[in-house]
Amino acid sequence: MKVTVAILNKGIKSIEKIITNIFLTVFSVLMIVLLCFFISNIYMPPIFLNFGTNFRQADNIDLSISKIVLKYPLYNSKNYKINLDMDRAQNNETVKTNNENVDKIQALDAMVSSEKLQEIEVMAKSQDINLNITDSADVQRISLYNMKLLNYSSKRQLDFNAMFSKVITLTKKSDKILIYDTHTSESYANSDKYKFDYTGVYRTTDANYNMLKVAAEFQKNLSEKSFQAVQDTTPHDYGTYTSAYSKSRITVKNQLKSMGGVGISIDLHRDATSDLTFRPMVKINGVEVAQCMFVIGVGTDTLNNPYWEDNLSLALQLQKIADKVYPGLFRPMIIRNSVYNQDLNKFSILIEVGATGNTIDETLLATRCLTNVLNILYKN
Repeated sequence: MKVTVAILNKGIKSIEKIITNIFLTVFSVLMIVLLCFFISNIYMPPIFLNFGTNFRQADNIDLSISKIVLKYPLYNSKNYKINLDMDRAQNNETVKTNNENVDKIQALDAMVSSEKLQEIEVMAKSQDINLNITDSADVQRISLYNMKLLNYSSKRQLDFNAMFSKVITLTKKSDKILIYDTHTSESYANSDKYKFDYTGVYRTTDANYNMLKVAAEFQKNLSEKSFQAVQDTTPHDYGTYTSAYSKSRITVKNQLKSMGGVGISIDLHRDATSDLTFRPMVKINGVEVAQCMFVIGVGTDTLNNPYWEDNLSLALQLQKIADKVYPGLFRPMIIRNSVYNQDLNKFSILIEVGATGNTIDETLLATRCLTNVLNILYKN
């Protein structure tokens, strides 16, 4: 009898173990199925995309988790290749312009000669703001002077007359310029001069071909014009792409402390749309130049940006100058409910230089135009 009971108990335990294993197996399979469903079908709310990345509401992007993972692969800091040229740029050493670009640089500089500027100044005095606003639930379309703005923010009562009349006094002697790249690995289309392999979707960790290259050229151009410009070469978008702004925030804070404050901080980006061949380009005096775009964050009710009006005023005045000396250099400005670390100091701006269809050649020339525009705004 005891043997029979023992056998029964053993049998019951075996059955219980089998049932438990079956349950765990079924549960695991269900979890895997649910996870796959979540990855493939659950979409990141646009509010998080808009806050955490440089996606714009205008793009109306709803990305599934799987597409985000595929579109923005993970990086590791040791994969970044930052050569000595980048270090020299950061140390404010002037590098001679390549001979092949001299003619193009001269053509761009010719557009800001003293004679040209005098002619433009006379014309500007008689120009009316010619403000026109079209409102919709999603966007406020604004045209004024020769520029256009797309306002996706909740701030719809903007005093443009006050912003254009705001006196912005910046001097090369005291107001330094900080250049950094939140989305460091963003890159461009290959060209005859710049051929490289991508390590992501139009992204590379090689500093010779990503935003660090563009920032280095910008810093070089500014230095040639006697600006005190510092480029921070810290890569921010390895790990997870959407945490890049948190990382660059630390960089900006550290630089503000070490530099003793700055006149302007500039976060350089490359634009991206669903059409990877998109190439915003303008011919200036016969030179093909990548178009640029300001993106200004005004903050939200919970994320305050005390400097948004100063930042917007600066962007508006710079774009007005650019529209005079380099017509078509700037695409419509974007204004959004976000921060982009533009709350850390007065006169913080984000500039998108070109898009995935542009070549590095075109973006480097764009930095020359940006330099000349800043040179007009700054006081010697």
